[in-house]
Amino acid sequence: MSNSNFRPNKLMPLLIALLSGILTGLLIAPQRTSKAVMGLSEKVMEIVQLVEDEYVDPTDGDTLCDAMLNAMLLSLDPHSRYLSADELRKEQESMQGNFDGIGVVLRYLGDTVYVGEVMADGPSARSGLTPGDCIVTVDGDTVSGVGLSNEETVGRIRGPHGSKVTLGVLRHGSAKPLHFTIVRGRVAMPSVAYAGMLPKQTGYIHLARFGETTTREVHAALQQLRQQGMRRLVLDLRGNGGGLLEAAIDVADELLPAGDAIVYTQGHHQRKQHVYASGGGCFEQGELMVLIDEYSASASEIVAGAVQDNDRGLVVGRRSFGKGLVQRQYDLADGSALWLTVARYYTPSGRCIQRPYSHGSDEYYMSFIERLQAAPTTADSSYLTQPLDDSTRYYTKQRRVVYGGGGICPDKVLPYRSDNEVKAFNILVNSGKPSRAAFEYVIHEASALQRAYGSEDDFVRRFRMPDIDRMVPDATLLSAGQHRRLETLMKAYVAQSLFGQYAFYRIYNTIDDDLGRLP
Repeated sequence: MSNSNFRPNKLMPLLIALLSGILTGLLIAPQRTSKAVMGLSEKVMEIVQLVEDEYVDPTDGDTLCDAMLNAMLLSLDPHSRYLSADELRKEQESMQGNFDGIGVVLRYLGDTVYVGEVMADGPSARSGLTPGDCIVTVDGDTVSGVGLSNEETVGRIRGPHGSKVTLGVLRHGSAKPLHFTIVRGRVAMPSVAYAGMLPKQTGYIHLARFGETTTREVHAALQQLRQQGMRRLVLDLRGNGGGLLEAAIDVADELLPAGDAIVYTQGHHQRKQHVYASGGGCFEQGELMVLIDEYSASASEIVAGAVQDNDRGLVVGRRSFGKGLVQRQYDLADGSALWLTVARYYTPSGRCIQRPYSHGSDEYYMSFIERLQAAPTTADSSYLTQPLDDSTRYYTKQRRVVYGGGGICPDKVLPYRSDNEVKAFNILVNSGKPSRAAFEYVIHEASALQRAYGSEDDFVRRFRMPDIDRMVPDATLLSAGQHRRLETLMKAYVAQSLFGQYAFYRIYNTIDDDLGRLP
């Protein structure tokens, strides 16, 4: 995928999340057990016991049960899923928009752990930790250079709210290790990755996920942008794999006038339920564009579909993922949970945008990966607009034809750039060399940069990257325009380490190719 358009957020973690099964909406259901299920349970446990007692190699009963449950659920659809208690906790943190920790983003160079970013207002912001610090020990135990997995390192640093952890770090320029004792606390994970103004009185909101805090974050962002003179809005849902159904409905409600349909759901055991805009939203009038790509899924597609079918605005970008299934959460007695698909959701025109999965989950995800791999070399953009499965014509309010069965097709396509200059840039960026070089620069210069630039505004206005040809030799192979673009990107990387993701997008948006091609 080296020729694909570069996206600043790492796409592989999102793809892994998609492959695991993304939420569209969760309802907590009561526990219930029938006699038939009890009989089946006895049979399953008997088989597991036989495997444990008789199988040729050592086995673990819990691992067998988890694998068996997920295999069964995958035979139903790609998004029904069993979650262990630990997996459920992690998903709940993502949906709640916070977790207990010290408030740093870790960065790994090989098996060495660094502070990649200190989150504003988090516990570590008050401790003295600095971006670029190398974390050598956690409570006296070595974590760098000993082959620990990322998950193991995070597990040692995180802990209960109010507990303490002591980090031993090496800082460039310090002769001896430094030690910081930090009281763990609540760390926010905002849904709104960035909100700010673009040229032409255009407000811009980059929404990373749909969680419990999304409604108030988006409302606050819209109010702030209106105060700054926003006349039109770009809602960026690229890379947004979804989240809570209720949050998607609330975001759509901010954009649609009273009475407009937002979505309806229906399943074999679930009667049809319609949801309509209540009125009183923060941006019911004014020019609106919703930006999507192949990684926009589930809740993102609900918002995009509602905007498109009501002719409220333009959907721009590339065809979305195509997930139209609704899961309900059933909590189990041991703290684990079942996410079971109980309904499909439909856009206001009646479309179900779920991609076909009748050939099994493996084929379902492989077709998505093949689509990504084929996209950069496709000569035209028909693969972005043609229906995959459902060729039925559906109609928007203004009688425009739309299709279902394979994601939301944009009103205006932004096809991948295929010229050699852009390809060379993307290949270099996707190699990871510029990101690594920018962070190595932070390791050596973080303290000096913090002294030289007293604020984010000051950094954005005055900072220029030093000789990037020395830092990334392959930069010399780029055209002059793409060389300047790489320099700006590396500045954005440094800004993120020093000031956070808002600073990153503030700089990166100036070179975002999709934003530059908006109508």
